[in-house]
Amino acid sequence: MKKWKIYGIIITVVLVLVLIGLCLYFFVFRESITEAEAQNIAYEYAGVSASNVTILTIQKDREDREYEIRFYDDMYEYEIDVNYNSGRVINFEKDLRDNVDANQGGNTTVSMSEDEARSIALQRVGKTQDEVTFTRVRVDRENGVTVYDVYFYDNEKEYELSIDVDTKEVISYKEDYLTGNGNNTTSTDYIGADRAREIVLNHAGLASSDVRFNKVELDVDYGIATYELEFYYDYYEYDYEVDAVTGEILKYERGR
Repeated sequence: MKKWKIYGIIITVVLVLVLIGLCLYFFVFRESITEAEAQNIAYEYAGVSASNVTILTIQKDREDREYEIRFYDDMYEYEIDVNYNSGRVINFEKDLRDNVDANQGGNTTVSMSEDEARSIALQRVGKTQDEVTFTRVRVDRENGVTVYDVYFYDNEKEYELSIDVDTKEVISYKEDYLTGNGNNTTSTDYIGADRAREIVLNHAGLASSDVRFNKVELDVDYGIATYELEFYYDYYEYDYEVDAVTGEILKYERGR
């Protein structure tokens, strides 16, 4: 009889463990929100209509148990993470799209022009237009404040500034020397951002009118200068890294 009692206890424990496992699967690991439902949740949270947006990527992050959804409309680009168990929005980002007039449509206005942002940045570092090369000038949102991000470089350094569009004050500033211990040369030998765009577009077999660049930046690590470029075409994201001196493509990725 004692053996039967032991067997009964073992069977009971196993059944309890199986029941716990099933509960974990259905309530933790199994997605209760479909991809389509997550999209609708993201659209509603962003206050947009599905007919007015273009999806860039939808990825499932099993580690964080969420759908990572990226899309854009006529004015903005959105990044929204939706938990696929609860349907709750975990992360929300909204940025003005590149090459979009910030004064068009709706009530969105930016009280500073791109030229004014360039002028303020140049005045801050004591440089003239002829002494530098701009790699990025775009409107962004940082901690609830609308800013112009202005990136450029000269013969010695690269500069990154954020300028409040309302107060016209520089709220963040960073500069780094371009030269170092690497085998790359100084910025006087750089091919330039425009040439870097041409190289990656030729490699991808696309025209500049076909794509929208999300990133064109000069990066210098340990004295090695590269251009980092990202753009979108036909729901695909292209990611390139180009040697700033030779024009050689060092890295290439394409994905949804």
